[in-house]
Amino acid sequence: MNFLNPLFLFGLGAAALPVLIHLFTRRKPREVRFPSLDFLSEVNQSEIRRLRLKQWLLLALRTLAVACMALAMARPSMQGGARGGDAASTLVALVDVSGSMGAPDGEGRALTATARRVVESLLATLGPADEMLLVPYDRVTHPLSEQPIAESGRLRAAATALTPSSSATDHTAALELAARALQNSHALNRELFWISDFQRTGFGERGFALPPGPWDQSRVYLVPLEPRSRANAAITAAGLAPAADPGAPPALEVDAQSFDAVSGSSAQDFVLEARELQTGGGANDPSSSTTLGRGFVSLAARGEGRALLPLSHLPESGGEVLLPDDALGLDNRRVFAAGRAGLLRVLLREDGPPSPLRFALEAGSPASGLTVRALDASQLAAGTGDADLVVIGDVEQLGPSELQAVLDFHRAGGGLLLVPGPRAQIGAWNDLFGQLGLGSFGAEDAASAGATWRLLRAVAGHAVLDGFPTRPGEPLTQARFTRVHAFRAAAGARVLLRFDDAHAALVESPRVLALTTPLDPTRSDFAVSGAFLPLMHQAALVLGRGTAAPSLTPGDRWSAPASAEWRVEDETGREVPVSVESSGGAARAMSAPLERTGLYRAFAGATLRASFAVNPDPREGDLTPIALVAVTSAFKADRVRVLRTGDDLAVRIREARFGRELWREFVILALLLLIAESIIGRWGMPGAVKRAT
Repeated sequence: MNFLNPLFLFGLGAAALPVLIHLFTRRKPREVRFPSLDFLSEVNQSEIRRLRLKQWLLLALRTLAVACMALAMARPSMQGGARGGDAASTLVALVDVSGSMGAPDGEGRALTATARRVVESLLATLGPADEMLLVPYDRVTHPLSEQPIAESGRLRAAATALTPSSSATDHTAALELAARALQNSHALNRELFWISDFQRTGFGERGFALPPGPWDQSRVYLVPLEPRSRANAAITAAGLAPAADPGAPPALEVDAQSFDAVSGSSAQDFVLEARELQTGGGANDPSSSTTLGRGFVSLAARGEGRALLPLSHLPESGGEVLLPDDALGLDNRRVFAAGRAGLLRVLLREDGPPSPLRFALEAGSPASGLTVRALDASQLAAGTGDADLVVIGDVEQLGPSELQAVLDFHRAGGGLLLVPGPRAQIGAWNDLFGQLGLGSFGAEDAASAGATWRLLRAVAGHAVLDGFPTRPGEPLTQARFTRVHAFRAAAGARVLLRFDDAHAALVESPRVLALTTPLDPTRSDFAVSGAFLPLMHQAALVLGRGTAAPSLTPGDRWSAPASAEWRVEDETGREVPVSVESSGGAARAMSAPLERTGLYRAFAGATLRASFAVNPDPREGDLTPIALVAVTSAFKADRVRVLRTGDDLAVRIREARFGRELWREFVILALLLLIAESIIGRWGMPGAVKRAT
């Protein structure tokens, strides 16, 4: 048994008061014998024994009643996990504020509102010597302080400010921080309160793995929060679709996913609406958007769907596509960039007539997100200032000024796509490849009679290869190659595609991709295959934007060559800090991490130069929780407990920490003892004598 107010145990000394009063007030009566009363002696002795027994019983009841009141004031508890006494406690409160915590609970409020109430109840249990570290977290942790603090006002203000973000969840990073904080604590009592919806995707593909920490010396309390519904439909991608005919009206390609949003086995149609976002408009301002088009996307109970929405016109800078409201409003809106400001600027350097590479990069523009500018040798050095990507195609070799401009552009953070053609002078290209950390060409080999090489995937999960076959050994395309160069990749390079172990096809080093096979028809029919255009587009998007997706996710940073005074604004007009960072002897403009979703605009001086979208991570749409037994089983059974939210949460937190308090039972017992004392004390007394009239 523990006592939360052990000093009140000194009150047990008050139980001696009834005994002392009894002893000091007890006087031996003077004996006076009356002969006429001798016959009553035997009766008197029996009555005296009865009265003496009654007095001792009343004394015991009074003593026990006082003792019970003293014990009640000491607040006894049973089966407590923390040490009692005046020992200080260190508490770490992990509060999930990721995007999924914006789902409404049973009362229609966001789960973060419930989390606020849990933290406030937790603060109500802190003693004067206790300290707490409040750690809101999503994809990263946002601790209120470096060390646990005892400033209740500051902690309460931070709890009030808890709101859901747009970011994904990383439970493991939060647990690692909690482990460090508890390890560094010298308090006798160390406790972790983990408040979350325990979204399964936040634990990664391998599920829950407990990081090292002082878990044997700490108590862990899990507080799971449950949304009103986990059935959710989400827009996972939206972007302008490349048009086969340059004169065709624009269209928006929308991908959606259902997470048990459809009941039954048949698919259900969900309404989609596309709107144009005006410059300076906000997501909550209806006057800032006009309707571009409407359509439907068909979704099964748990699956993906795709829809093509014809648009009335191409938006100037970008737009949004909307789904009806459901369990999570965060993923019912997706923003896309459009217009000239939404395009990646690609510089293409090649000799001779337009090549298949140029046709592939220009196909579908501007809906493809790329705008291509072909330059000759005299223009390349001056044109890299505002480019997002430089592509070097079929040239014999770069001149000294061109080579220096390309290397400076790469050092400044720019992306390079290298596709040497039949004109390539191998020695000069090997020099460029060596400076970029790619590797070197060997001799050109011809396939044996009647045989050809096939293009095979060498890695899985790379953004450049999204949408292509993923099974090992399966060709990326049906294209056939008759002559290929041997290629030796450098130590820091990675082979993404290959013909065989000696012949690499697509090689990657930081911000560089190189296709090592010529595209002329005497060597392969790859340039006219169905895989060539999407592969070149994917490579350009990954190098120019940093991702093949048509938008960034919260936490990403926008960057551009530091060739101008850049200014970035979100869709509400709020300015985002932009700094110039040096890397490898070159400077590049970098925005602060972009935490808010929406359409952003980048200005060079007063001129709008780029627009780009930031959207939630699609993984947040799956509200399925991990099985709590998978979490609790990672801790010792006597060190972990699950707390459910509801009324009197502070009482349940105290009971979970110290055990079930028994002061109410002791007060009730004291009252029962006093009632029994009163009844026994009045028992045997003569009734009231009626007054004669």
